[in-house]
Amino acid sequence: LNLFDPRKVGDANGDEKILLADIIFLVNFIFKSGTSPDPLVSGDLNCDGKINLVDIIYLVNFIFKGGPPACEI
Repeated sequence: LNLFDPRKVGDANGDEKILLADIIFLVNFIFKSGTSPDPLVSGDLNCDGKINLVDIIYLVNFIFKGGPPACEI
């Protein structure tokens, strides 16, 4: 598996779908010390090298408002 596979970016929980569950997964990871995304890059939607609130907002915009897809590495 290529850790920088753009098809995996956004699929934070690893179920091969990009849905609300991925937002919840990132919220738990960031704010509740939950399990980290695997590969880690799957939670970095804006490809800035960090997983933070900005990535959650990016994912919300993509899922619910038709925003741009996750960045491609």
